Amino acid sequence: MRLTAAQFHAEAAPAVAQMRAEGLDRKAYSDALDAAGRQYVDLVMEGGGVLGIALVGYLYLLEQAGLRFSALGGASAGSITALVLAALGEPSEPKCGRLVEIVANIPMAEFMDGKDDDDDDARDFINTLLRRPGLARGVWKGVQVVDNLRTMQGLNRGDRFQAWLTRVLADCGISTTRALRQRMAATPLDWHLRPGSLHAASQLQGAPALPPLDAGKDYLCIVAADIATETKVEFPRMAGLYWADPDAVNPADYARCSMSIPLFFRPYRVPMQLRDAEHRKLWCQLAGMDERDMDPGRVPPFPPPEACFIDGGVLSNFPIDAFHNTLKVPTRPTLGVKLQWDDRSHTIASLTKVVTQTFNASRHCLDYEFLRKNPDFKQLVAYIDTADHDWLDFEMSDEGKLDLFRRGAEAARAFLAGFDWEGYKKTREHLVGAYAQAWGGR
Repeated sequence: MRLTAAQFHAEAAPAVAQMRAEGLDRKAYSDALDAAGRQYVDLVMEGGGVLGIALVGYLYLLEQAGLRFSALGGASAGSITALVLAALGEPSEPKCGRLVEIVANIPMAEFMDGKDDDDDDARDFINTLLRRPGLARGVWKGVQVVDNLRTMQGLNRGDRFQAWLTRVLADCGISTTRALRQRMAATPLDWHLRPGSLHAASQLQGAPALPPLDAGKDYLCIVAADIATETKVEFPRMAGLYWADPDAVNPADYARCSMSIPLFFRPYRVPMQLRDAEHRKLWCQLAGMDERDMDPGRVPPFPPPEACFIDGGVLSNFPIDAFHNTLKVPTRPTLGVKLQWDDRSHTIASLTKVVTQTFNASRHCLDYEFLRKNPDFKQLVAYIDTADHDWLDFEMSDEGKLDLFRRGAEAARAFLAGFDWEGYKKTREHLVGAYAQAWGGR
């Protein structure tokens, strides 16, 4: 039996009712509004495998509260949710109803596609690990997937996921980066500033209008890790480094790069060759190299002959800095949502713990460093308690999916209740003044 969107809506209904009873759908969250009074925010979502279902519950409640999303970012599961949400319609349109329908029918178990269509060893191995087997059984199952790891550097190809996402985007009328940019840059009707706001007061005359959205600007940020050049990559902004015609790239390729969980999915590879002087200059700027170091006879050559992308979460699982401008009080906030509480106290008493915490430290350190330097962002970040659901449980029960969706909606209601937009702007105004004073003295 397949879940329906109505079942997800019913699961979130108590949180939606409480949100309205508390008047949270009439509260100020942003200074960017449209003709219907809808408020616009930017949003960044953390990666977390199948726990991403909770992100949809979070988005659903925000939309029920009258919020719309202008810029979207994320890594891994967060990038998939951001991409589909962006593709579903223009920023002013309600989209979470359709997003829920897509999630309700997502064939997660099929994404474990082994090394070919007849290979069930990868799925069997993963499901065995989720049951926490004994050492002997774990080793036995591991032997059965050695061939996958040797030939593909991963248990699964990731082809079925990419094909599914490509179909989803095609159903939305999106097959190129150019089309997605145009859709995300569709300026809402009567796009204006909240009357009486700091930004509106700075305008000398006329209506407190906002500049139109710009199709030449990226309002999407999908983070991936190119381990061939040791680069944190933001798509589509940096697509020109890897593709000769970035406008023609299917955005599903970006998400496939970002969700390539090490060892779980085969890395995504893109052939590379320096095209012209401008391309060479871009790579030099990225790598901090002199153009003379890019001589074709250089050994080893740079950039290498192909990029090798793995899950963006290994470098930045929560790219909350995607749309941040240190020297400006924003007209709309960049909200962030995480799929787990930050746990920064660990007892390292086994080899397994050494390995897992080495990985965790790598994927969290950039994000923690940004939050440490920008403590004001603590006012913008919400945490969804995903309980004991496993992020690799691609065969999650229907009850588990509904529970995650409900938890996401509840977390969103709690966040809206505690968010103080005017207080946040005052904090940013103080910080901008401090930054300006500090830089002005240099």
